[in-house]
Amino acid sequence: MFDKNAIINLNKPTGMSSFLAVKKVARLLGVKKAGHMGTLDPYGTGVLLVGVNKGTKLFDEYLKKVKTYVAVFHFGYETDTLDSEGKIINKNNVEINCQQIIGVLNAFIGKQAQMPPQFSAKKINGQKACDLARMGSVVELKPKEIEIYDLKLLRSFGNNNFQFEITCSSGTYIRSLCRDIAYKLSTYGTMVSIIRTKCGVLCIESSCTLQDIQNGKISFVEV
Repeated sequence: MFDKNAIINLNKPTGMSSFLAVKKVARLLGVKKAGHMGTLDPYGTGVLLVGVNKGTKLFDEYLKKVKTYVAVFHFGYETDTLDSEGKIINKNNVEINCQQIIGVLNAFIGKQAQMPPQFSAKKINGQKACDLARMGSVVELKPKEIEIYDLKLLRSFGNNNFQFEITCSSGTYIRSLCRDIAYKLSTYGTMVSIIRTKCGVLCIESSCTLQDIQNGKISFVEV
């Protein structure tokens, strides 16, 4: 049994919800109290901070930490979820190049009002927006102030696929950023992959996997 009050730096695997990842960490460590500090999409990977024992009391502090992501955006179509899991709702044949992207990125640096995706964990009268959207309801969401500290185009994979590195405030939706960059380019956009590489000072290089935890190799910060 893991008896320390700590923040576990977990590298969440793809295809697993943050909730399930926390449950697996709790079971592997033999702890009763555990909770994540900033959800990752099920198909997203990377840094998921998990508070265990009294470490769960630091939820608010760690939730608000600056985060860094590496994500791949595909331009030319948009899904209802703004990621590759959704249904295509808009499409065009605009070809995008690196010079066009670089020309619009500065417009997204700094504080701004960002509209969350319809399929998000935002609560509407006690219900998640994504649950309401799956039932066919059109959810009236309000924009939220977020801040982009750094936004870099890393590379082009061809066929309208581009990789970005984003450093941003807590609460930023990278899917929404993809949508908004695409609109600025007079096209549509869908996020096709995402990795959280850093949360505060904790980075993916020092994270541990579920297999590591099972083998007793735990990456954590004692609190």
